[in-house]
This record gives sequence, structure tokens and C-alpha cells, in this order.
Amino acid sequence: MVSCTNDIQELSQTHNVVTRSRTELWHRVPTHDLPLYFSEADRFHQSSRTDWFMAFLEMFLSPHMILAMTKDEFIKAVWKVVGKKVEKSLMLSDTYETAKATAGLPVAPDSDAIRMFRLMLAERRSLIEIVPKA
Repeated sequence: MVSCTNDIQELSQTHNVVTRSRTELWHRVPTHDLPLYFSEADRFHQSSRTDWFMAFLEMFLSPHMILAMTKDEFIKAVWKVVGKKVEKSLMLSDTYETAKATAGLPVAPDSDAIRMFRLMLAERRSLIEIVPKA
């Protein structure tokens, strides 16, 4: 009986740690990283559980990465990442147009800052997979 109680306590503590880590990483995106690299992208996500938004940011951390492609190339490259959205092509076209007028910092795709941002996004996505959505 005692071991079952211990198992429940361990599961509860692990869930608590993972959930707090996920929340902390999520709050860092709109308060630190997006304002630097692509502040206008914040309006394209709807909640903290949008895994597609994290996957999108991993691919296109900066509007300069989007504008390195034509609009059609961009839409084709990101089509599967966005998932099943209503008016997906409209949203992606709007994202491309928004990238044209951004105030984001131009950064090289292979810079240390971008590598760290990608690492943080990948960590956030892995934490989403660990804790089931309620």
C-alpha cells in the first residue's frame, strides 16, 4: 500500500515539474524572443497549446527567413506544419505580408541566438508531448 502512495506522489511531482517548465518556457516566447525576432507573429497563435505555432517558429524564427522565399514557396514549405486550419492559405498569406513590414532584428539563420531559440522551442514542444492535454 505504501508503494502505491509513493508512486502517486512521484507521478504528481513529475507532472508538476513538467507543467511548470512548459509554462515558464511558453511565457518566455512572447515576452523575450518574439519581441526581438518577430513580434508581429504573436497574433497568429491562439493559446499556449499551439504546437503548430512552435513548429512554425522553429522553421521561421525571423521574418527575414520567410522573405528569403517567394510567397508561394513559403506557403508550400509551411503548409503541413500549420495543420488543419480553416482559411489556412489566407493565414499563411497574411503571415508572409506581415513579415514584409516587421520590426524584427535581422539575424543569420546559423547564429548562436537562433540556435538557442530553436533549442528552447524544441524543449517546449517536447514538454507538450510529455503532458497530455486536458
